[in-house]
Formats: sequence, C-alpha cells, structure tokens
Amino acid sequence: MNSDKLDIVDYVILACIKNGVKKYTSIFKNCEKTNAIKFREHVNKLEDGDLITIDSDESWFMRNTNPSIILKKDGIEFVEENISKVQEHWNSLMKD
Repeated sequence: MNSDKLDIVDYVILACIKNGVKKYTSIFKNCEKTNAIKFREHVNKLEDGDLITIDSDESWFMRNTNPSIILKKDGIEFVEENISKVQEHWNSLMKD
C-alpha cells in the first residue's frame, strides 16, 4: 500500500498494533477524535490494503465482539519502511 493513501488515523492504528495494542476497542480509544463508523472504515481500508487482519486464532465470540488485530506480512514490511511516520504518530498520541 502506498503511504500517500494513508492518513493520521491509519498511522495511529498501525502504531498501536506495532506497539502491542491489539484489541479493537483499545485501538479505537487511541483514536478518540474519530467516530466509530469512520474508525471502522479505516480498519477496513487497512484490511483491504493487506496490512492488517483479524486474529483468526481467537474464538468466534471474541472475533465478533472485540477482536485482536494483527499486522500481516505486508503490514510488517510497511511499518518497517515507514517507521518514522508510524513512530511520530505514536509519540504524539502518548503526549496527549
């Protein structure tokens, strides 16, 4: 996925996952300026871009209520290539 197609919410989602925050609701809490519908659109965009996926090892109930989101191979590569942008958004998140 091209980094030009991503905005700050996308980077916050990726930064959260990279830094160990994997639960959907926990990531959403870090995107407090985004409503639930827009947040889901960002998650879908990252899923469609083959960067993230829902952890299929969890139970059906967890996958459908508060799933863990993990980086796919392309997501790991993207984060590594764009680590400065991801880290910048994570650091700004931690200051607030």
